[in-house]
Parts: sequence; structure tokens; C-alpha cells
Amino acid sequence: MVRFVFKFFAIIFCLLIFRVLLAEQLLDGADFDYGEYLSGQCVTCHQSSSDEGIPAINGAEALYIAKRLVLYKNKELENEVMQLVASALDKEQIASLAIYFNSLEK
Repeated sequence: MVRFVFKFFAIIFCLLIFRVLLAEQLLDGADFDYGEYLSGQCVTCHQSSSDEGIPAINGAEALYIAKRLVLYKNKELENEVMQLVASALDKEQIASLAIYFNSLEK
């Protein structure tokens, strides 16, 4: 029984480490200036004081932004506008936008 519990926790630990490593790869190739350049389309809707149900993304965690954009790109999150926008972004653009918006004040 002890062996089973040990193996179970070892597997869970390995999966968590693997997930963290994959998540960090979402930000590989990020370029702050490129993110600033690309952000114009985003701020049309995502303003710091939006009251229309569109979330403000200034100051959000970079990994959170990147993960959400990938989910929209893969159509795993529902929102036709965001799916359309994210589908046009490549990995570098997603990473660049994520670090740019993370750097902004909330």
C-alpha cells in the first residue's frame, strides 16, 4: 500500500512539473516592443475600465493571458470574436502580447 501511495504521488508530481514546463514555453520568444505594437487591436475592447463584460487585461498574469489566447485559438473557449482574433496570432505574437499586458498597471 505504501508503494502504491508513493508511486501515485510521484506520478502526480511529475505531471505537475511537466505542466509547469509546458506553460512556461508559452512565453518563449516574447518581445515586449512587438507586444506593444500588436496591442492596438486588443485595447479597442479591453480597456482598463470596461463595463460591458469585456475584461480588462492590463496587469494580468502573462501565463494566464497566453493560456487564454491559446484556448481561444484552439476554439476551446467560446467567444466568436476572440476565436477570430486569436486564430490570426502565432506563438510569438501570443507571448509578446502576454508580457506586454502583464507589464501594464491595472
